[in-house]
Amino acid sequence: MRGLGVDLVSLPEFAAQVREPGSAFLDGVLTPREARRVRARAAATSGAQPGSARYDEAVARHAGGLWAAKEAFVKAWSCALFGTPPRIGADDVDWREIEVIHDEWNRPALALHGQVAAACEESFGVPSSWSVLVSISHDGTYAIAQVAIVDAPA
Repeated sequence: MRGLGVDLVSLPEFAAQVREPGSAFLDGVLTPREARRVRARAAATSGAQPGSARYDEAVARHAGGLWAAKEAFVKAWSCALFGTPPRIGADDVDWREIEVIHDEWNRPALALHGQVAAACEESFGVPSSWSVLVSISHDGTYAIAQVAIVDAPA
């Protein structure tokens, strides 16, 4: 294992941050594909229309899990680089370059893009030599994600 990260999100606090007037938080964090999936899952699980409180809570629940996964990835990467400077400054991370994707059975994985992908290649070598494992879970008013960066099987 090269690095391990975990992140816990309080969904009510996350929802309040997302709902702040003029907030474009989700637009700066989610890829278009992630945003479409969050909206679709929120509509399906809440049974409510966009703009309603129940729909907004469902959006926060689904987006909160994705946010936790992205944060956990950055922590795992930082863990792997212990004792060396980060490849990208904390304020320079484009969160949309860390994308949570799902297979047809709803299992999550991470796809890295742009500067994040290039900096990870500098950190770990060619992508075929390492992989990222992710798990996301929700319980009550919390979402949690754990990410491990591991050597690829030989």
